[in-house]
Amino acid sequence: METGSDRRLVIAALVSGLFASAGVLRADVIVPTSAYVINSLGDDFQTDVRVYNPTNAPVVVTPIFYRQANGNAGITADTVQGPDFTIPARGQLPFDNILVGVFGQTRTLAGGPFGPIRFQTSAPIFASSATNNVNGCSHTGAVQGQWIPGLDVSAAKTSGTLLQLAASTDPATGYRTNVVFMNPSTTSGASVTATLHRGDGSVVSTAGFALGTGPAAFKQINRFSTDFSPPVSLTDTDLYLEFTSDQPILAVASVINNISGDPFAITPMAAASTTPPGNPASFTVSANPTAGQPVTFTDTTPGAPPVLLWSFGDGSTGTGSPAAHTYAAAGTYRVAHFAANGSTVFDLATRDVAVATGAPQPIAVTITASQWSWSPQNVNLTVGQPYQITFRNDPTAPNVRHGVGGLLILGAPAACNFLNPSCTWNFTPTAAHLLLAPGGVFPYGCTQSACGSGHISMTAGSPSGGTLTIVP
Repeated sequence: METGSDRRLVIAALVSGLFASAGVLRADVIVPTSAYVINSLGDDFQTDVRVYNPTNAPVVVTPIFYRQANGNAGITADTVQGPDFTIPARGQLPFDNILVGVFGQTRTLAGGPFGPIRFQTSAPIFASSATNNVNGCSHTGAVQGQWIPGLDVSAAKTSGTLLQLAASTDPATGYRTNVVFMNPSTTSGASVTATLHRGDGSVVSTAGFALGTGPAAFKQINRFSTDFSPPVSLTDTDLYLEFTSDQPILAVASVINNISGDPFAITPMAAASTTPPGNPASFTVSANPTAGQPVTFTDTTPGAPPVLLWSFGDGSTGTGSPAAHTYAAAGTYRVAHFAANGSTVFDLATRDVAVATGAPQPIAVTITASQWSWSPQNVNLTVGQPYQITFRNDPTAPNVRHGVGGLLILGAPAACNFLNPSCTWNFTPTAAHLLLAPGGVFPYGCTQSACGSGHISMTAGSPSGGTLTIVP
């Protein structure tokens, strides 16, 4: 019986045969990072490599070191090619402190070469490495280090996920994470976007990196707290990082215990498909999601499955459809939706939902007529801020009707001319209103009809009048 693994082996053999007939390399393996560095504290980092030939014939391998001469930007990396070596059939060759033994590198105090190593050959090979501090444990000569896999260039991805990452706000406790991105192309640059998530899918922070155009362009993130915007300041052992790139890249993460220095390496998972065979889970989001306003999520999975679960990306969950959720703050939230019934399980559907800042709420302003004057007499209004302005008659003088004159230029309703007992005006000042009067000051007067005698008067200006002053 043919299994999925059998099919993959057959496909790999066919691809290998095609490459061989075309006369091109069938193996191009990269160790993403290496070092021959000593620091001022006496830590001494060296890289050991093992290269294995799984075939039944000897293979000749060309080693290349991409020395990062410009920090870790990979823009001005030096290409150092070592001598070819031959690996016997089904044999393994050791290269201890490879940057010295193969590439002849030297170093100075508090410095030294580092960067990716490439192994090219005409047959399948495997590479593995360990970068060790050979003077660890408070400089007792003990060895502390980390295994780093050799990655075949064919494994380069334009997207992927690094799982089980960790961070700590206290460098003396918990864990820290280093991440390496490397572009195996020697001719084209790569732009990478990395998004750090909590375990519930909510976004912690995002960073963008240009890997440059030099050979084996390279970027190492040593601290989430300095390489991301906004800076990451949290303690969490349930983090993951998603990355996308406009060029296929290799990635590896190192999670290090801040107390012992013990590390472990993580290679990326491929981006999961959200459209599996059968009936994929799906959903819609109401238009223009806004902070402080309910956002509606509606299941659109075929077959109307009875089990509907939601994770809204801010730590909140829900069930059923439609489901409403209100976000307290603006931002981008990774929403996950799961749908299932008794016989079919639907894949998880996810979507980043951008929530905009809510519109400002109107400020209530009440201006009360008192005989021939107003209280308050002067009111300041800000451009872009909505107001609900209420002009109110004097409740202690029921036989006198007051009115507002002079504000029709701003669009005040005609009903405000005689208040009986009040009028309300919804008004949002604009920059254009500043051009209608010097300094944005709009005086208004008080009209009054006394005791039904028909005597109507109008007086403008203080003290019997008032002003609306509009400021930017």
